[in-house]
Amino acid sequence: MLSTLLLGTLGISSGAFAAEIKIPKALIIELVEERCSLPKPNPRVRADLEYECSDKYEYADGDEQSMNYSLRLLPLIAQDFNKDGIQDLALEIESSGPLGGSVYTNSAIHYLILDNKQKIVKDHEILLYAPFSEHIVEYSIVGKNINYQAIPNYRSHPEAYEDGSPIDPPLEFAVNWVNGVPISTYYRDNCRLAGIKNKTLLKLTRGVSRDIDIDMHEYTQVITEKAQINKLQVTATLDGCDTSNVIYDIKPIAGQSLPVLADVLTALIPVVHHDGQLKALLKLDKRSQLKFGDRFALYDDWVAMVHVDRKSKMPTMRIIIEQKVD
Repeated sequence: MLSTLLLGTLGISSGAFAAEIKIPKALIIELVEERCSLPKPNPRVRADLEYECSDKYEYADGDEQSMNYSLRLLPLIAQDFNKDGIQDLALEIESSGPLGGSVYTNSAIHYLILDNKQKIVKDHEILLYAPFSEHIVEYSIVGKNINYQAIPNYRSHPEAYEDGSPIDPPLEFAVNWVNGVPISTYYRDNCRLAGIKNKTLLKLTRGVSRDIDIDMHEYTQVITEKAQINKLQVTATLDGCDTSNVIYDIKPIAGQSLPVLADVLTALIPVVHHDGQLKALLKLDKRSQLKFGDRFALYDDWVAMVHVDRKSKMPTMRIIIEQKVD
């Protein structure tokens, strides 16, 4: 792994980190059992930092096979990231499968927000490597900070290379914490959307949950708000860098059917902050000028797209509205 190579160039071994920072046994059990089938050793018997795993699966003809892979936990930083008085943990979790290219081969930095029982409340992830990830990411530890350098993954973006070398310099960033929320310095310093103060999506004051995270591929901020509106489960998401990308994912509550687009928009318009855009979309729908899956201009450079899936067991609707940020 490139991250491991970088640690080697710094003269720091994984054992040096592990010796300084102890992961609570209960947390090790939670991390390992979530990611490792049939772990050896058994983390409930012996809490360790490296495990051998074996995942069994069955072919269509009934033949059973197993996939062996390894799991490694590398503690990096112990710190109260969200300033709630409880020490949190940043660690690298690396899974290595056969030939280095299977679905079991991946690595990521996890910023784990813990409660007073050392249970994971929130996991913020920066992907370091996967076979077809957007980037391959190296990192270095400087004091209590993790500094990242990301280059395009050749498997995903061969056009970003010339004569075997990346055309552009690495994307460099760190993760800062503002009011208990992580924000990448790349997003803060380079994205116009970062300058917008009010990023609230739903006007509701009750019955709404809000989450702020970092996109593990693009390192931008992702805001998610969820609420039940009438008989619909609504998930509103805002992300992007220089384009404001707002998505409403809608599905009916249990036992209900998915309404037509006009009824969904009528339910959303009173409770969303982007009500003008949805009103414009509703007008197009009433004029029969919409075609699902196509992009439509609204106003002030806002565009919209609607996807509907009624064939699945759980029917869903996705409404996307976008605008470049000035």
